[in-house]
Amino acid sequence: MRNYELVCILDPQAGEGQYDQLVEKYEALLGENGGQVVRIDNWGLRRLAYTSSSLKNRHQGYYVLYQFAAEPTAIEGLEQTLKLDEVVLRYLVTAVEGEFIHVPQLAADNFLEEAFARPTRGPRDRGGPHRDSRGPRDRSEAHSGVSGREAPDEEIVEKVEGVEEAEEAPEEAVVQESDDS
Repeated sequence: MRNYELVCILDPQAGEGQYDQLVEKYEALLGENGGQVVRIDNWGLRRLAYTSSSLKNRHQGYYVLYQFAAEPTAIEGLEQTLKLDEVVLRYLVTAVEGEFIHVPQLAADNFLEEAFARPTRGPRDRGGPHRDSRGPRDRSEAHSGVSGREAPDEEIVEKVEGVEEAEEAPEEAVVQESDDS
């Protein structure tokens, strides 16, 4: 006998009472085919990673994990029954080498979203009226201190204005004669 795991995704529209009956149905089927069920884990209703017409366009499924020991010949009959059952959306039978691994509790569907979520930001406090990141919109606001910033020193403003005037004045051309003649 070999160890196997069977994961079934059941149709969520089967109903709450139907899940228990289906779990018992497949447990009995495994027993009838000579298998020994070691553990059954009901993972419950979980969100599917994708949807398709073969999944009946469902967004959720009821997951059940069976860990059992059986002869390899019993797997064919089990898979045939799973294929024909309308309530089973997907199933996967895998052979397990060694002992079974038991996961005591599965993480919630949104575990990763919550773990890596950005913290919510509170109101910004910069000590003045809030503007966009480009700063003041015109010069009068920058010099008057309306935006919450200090006005620049008058000396610096005068130097800047002097530079602008020097750049605007045309430079006189200096012509020198050469003595090569």
